[in-house]
Amino acid sequence: MEESLDTSLTRSIASTPVGDLLASIADTTIDAVVESGSLDGVPFFGLLLGGGKAYSAIRESLSLRKIVIFLQQFSSLSQEVRQSFIEGFSTPEEQHRFGQSVLLLLERAEDMKKPAIVGKLMAAAASGEIGLAMAMRLSKMVDKSYTEDLDYLKSFRPGIQGELTPIADALYSAGFLANCGIDGGDAYGNGGYIFELNEYGKTLATYGLN
Repeated sequence: MEESLDTSLTRSIASTPVGDLLASIADTTIDAVVESGSLDGVPFFGLLLGGGKAYSAIRESLSLRKIVIFLQQFSSLSQEVRQSFIEGFSTPEEQHRFGQSVLLLLERAEDMKKPAIVGKLMAAAASGEIGLAMAMRLSKMVDKSYTEDLDYLKSFRPGIQGELTPIADALYSAGFLANCGIDGGDAYGNGGYIFELNEYGKTLATYGLN
C-alpha cells in the first residue's frame, strides 16, 4: 500500500537529514535546497519529488517552504529523541492522524511564522517538555490567531493594557489570556480590563515563541 503524505510527514521527523541538513538551511535558501534534491532522503520530500511531479506544480498544491520550516524546529533534537517520539504513535493510523493534523495547520498558515511556532511546539512535545495534547491544542489556537498578536505575548505584562487593549481582547478570545476584572481607573479615566497570561499563554510564550 502506498504511503500517504500524512504518514510520511510524521516519519520525516525522525529522518537523519532533519538533524544533519535542515539545521544549516537558512530561510533564503530553502527553495534552492528543495530544487537541488538534497531533501530526497526525508520521507515526505522523497514521496513528493519521486512521484514525477514538477516542482512548480508541487508548490501550487503544498507549500514546501512551510514543511521545511516546520521540520527545522526538530533539528536540535537527537536522532534518539525524534525516533522515540515517532515510536510513541502505536499504530499507523495514529501517525496518519498526527501528520494530517499538522499538514492542515501548515496549509492554513497565512505566513511563515506559524509553521515555526507549530514546529517548536511539536519539538517540545517530542522532547517531553510538554504533552502532545497540549502542543496540538496550542497549535490549533495559534491557527485561529493573528500572528502579530501572538508576538505581543513575548513581552506581555499583566494589568491594564491601555492602547493595546484590542490586541489583548483578541488574545483573550483566542484563549491565551485571562480576564481578571475591571480597574475603575483614576480621575483621568485610566482604567480598563485587567488581563494576565493563563496556562495556555504561558506555555505558548515559553515553548512556541522563544
